[in-house]
Amino acid sequence: MPPATHRVRVCGLHEFPPGAVRRLRTLPPVVVFNIGGRLYAIDDVCSHAYTPLSDGHFDGTSLECPMHMSRFDVRSGEPLCPPATEPLRTHRVEVHGDEVVVHVDIGRMA
Repeated sequence: MPPATHRVRVCGLHEFPPGAVRRLRTLPPVVVFNIGGRLYAIDDVCSHAYTPLSDGHFDGTSLECPMHMSRFDVRSGEPLCPPATEPLRTHRVEVHGDEVVVHVDIGRMA
């Protein structure tokens, strides 16, 4: 059985240019990125420190946890350096017309 998801509108695509980052106050919290016109979404909670990652530093394709400086690849959720060793969950992002939509996986909390 596929994981349970809910569809969340992020914003209009015209409001979300390359380099933009948006935090969704969903359960679980999710952060969405526009990297060169490609859209990605990951859990907004560090898999090591359980801290909001959207408070950290975003640099190109990586996001740094503000607590212990772990970095994650926002395209895959994979940790790039310790102390984090567990990947973050990714969420499917779609564009319908001008609407950016994330399918938030609510089946298993991180």
